[in-house]
Amino acid sequence: MGAREFMEACNTFVAFGKIKDIDFENELWGEEIDDKFTIRGIDFDDNIVTLGHLVAYGCGEECCGSYWENNGYDLDELASKGFLDKLIDMMDDVLSVKTGI
Repeated sequence: MGAREFMEACNTFVAFGKIKDIDFENELWGEEIDDKFTIRGIDFDDNIVTLGHLVAYGCGEECCGSYWENNGYDLDELASKGFLDKLIDMMDDVLSVKTGI
């Protein structure tokens, strides 16, 4: 992603955060952004997206349970992982469903 595309994506992210009729955090909570990470939170005030993955822990040979390991990523970190464009597309899909546009 080049500098221009990054700035456009950042501006789009901020614009989605200004839409108060749609709760993007709630709409995208638990959605997979790729095969490893799931959206666990979106903070439009600080431009942080929390992604998590499920970690299983074992008791010997068997799985005893699992927990979510979460990390917050700023927009630059999301872009470097290739997730910013995907997130914008997911938000655009939510907007289309909610508004019919």
